[in-house]
Amino acid sequence: QQQDPRYQQQQQQQYGDEGSVASHHSQASYHSQASYHSYNQQYLSPQQSRSFSSSAPLQSGSSEYNTTLELTLRSLQDESLSFEHVIRAMQNFPAHALIQERGCALLWNQTFNADVCHMLVSMGGVVTILQAMRKHPTIAKLQHTALEVLRNLCVNELNRQSLLQAGGLPFVVETMQKLADDAEIQRSGCNMLASVAQGGMEYKIAVAECGGILAVMKAVETHPENDNVLRAAYQALRLLGYNPGGNGGGN
Repeated sequence: QQQDPRYQQQQQQQYGDEGSVASHHSQASYHSQASYHSYNQQYLSPQQSRSFSSSAPLQSGSSEYNTTLELTLRSLQDESLSFEHVIRAMQNFPAHALIQERGCALLWNQTFNADVCHMLVSMGGVVTILQAMRKHPTIAKLQHTALEVLRNLCVNELNRQSLLQAGGLPFVVETMQKLADDAEIQRSGCNMLASVAQGGMEYKIAVAECGGILAVMKAVETHPENDNVLRAAYQALRLLGYNPGGNGGGN
């Protein structure tokens, strides 16, 4: 399926001249539902397949859990694994740090596709990513990739709404505050807040009310020599109506 030109234009406006984003757009692809079910039929028994497709976590310690866990870890090594499989794996094993980290890494690439972002709305994509962040707050790599996934997802209006309803904005700001010394977290956090702010005034206000503007300004203060952080921060501030080069802020 081809990308929606409006989505491409919105991403280009949001991410500016970041070549890596443009290259991801041109190469974005994902497996179909048929491919997903074919994978299940190849690797899982009917009972295991039903368990894997369920969004409810499996009972830890059971033979079914251990078998499915082993198969899941093996399957997540496949770079071309379908996003459906990835999100279900994360939902089935929320406490397993490696599955959450690997799942976020795979979804980061896959969510550059507008259709994937839209389909993840009904699969609880935003809530699943937030849950991974909340359950594994000390794993910086997971936090970083999760923020990038949220950044991509929140180009979609329904995902922005899900983020607000799940209390995602204050949580992201809290994450930036706790990991203030991590430049990658700060850059990704700024990018994510910018993505939300593009939704319009409602979202700009929501970002500001949870301390988002202050978090972005703190990122600049903490990493004044990091060009990647500065670019992301200034982009976020502009989208939030705050002029970093002016004498005062906007609304």
